[in-house]
Parts: sequence; structure tokens; C-alpha cells
Amino acid sequence: MEYNEYELLELFEDEPLVMVDNQTGMFMYSKNDDYGFHLLLMISVHESKCSVSLGYEYFKGVIFNFELEDITQIKGENNRLTILGNDGNTEVEISFKPHFSLKTVGCSFN
Repeated sequence: MEYNEYELLELFEDEPLVMVDNQTGMFMYSKNDDYGFHLLLMISVHESKCSVSLGYEYFKGVIFNFELEDITQIKGENNRLTILGNDGNTEVEISFKPHFSLKTVGCSFN
């Protein structure tokens, strides 16, 4: 899986939480917006998987949570998180501004 940690750092405006240690290749990025929403991206580099969830401060559960497999690239450009599948096509696109919004392109959610 390919990703640019500086793009994700700029997009999430914070360093990722390293899960276990750097060698595991498992990282968690999170971002809160001004409206009380919380976006969480968990990456497993060696397994080419990631999961995305969105919560809201006044909900007990999450609004959505899904896992994507066979990911080749994650991009963070123009206030947008783009996740590409193994065919090079966009699977999911999440805009960060003016608020979080999700666009699924080639996904089937389980």
C-alpha cells in the first residue's frame, strides 16, 4: 500500500497514533470537525487494508464504519481523502471541508 505520510499529516492536522510499533505498519489517524463529528482512519500497511468510521459526539454508536481490502494507495490532497483499490480506481472519497462528506465510487459494504 502506498501513501504519503505528509499528505495525511496535513489532512488530519496531527501525527498518527502508532499501534504497537512502527514495524507493524498499523496506524490510526483521527480528525474532529467544528460540528462534533469524528473521523477515524485505521491503516494496516502490510495487509493492504484500512477502515474508516465516522462518529458524532451526541450519538452513542458510530454513523458508519467499514473496512476496505486490497488497497493500493491512500491520498490526502485538496482537503480530500481518496482511497484507491487494487485496480487503481477510486473506492472511496471523503471530503474534509466544509464538513465531512463521503462519496463511494466502487465499494460494496459488508
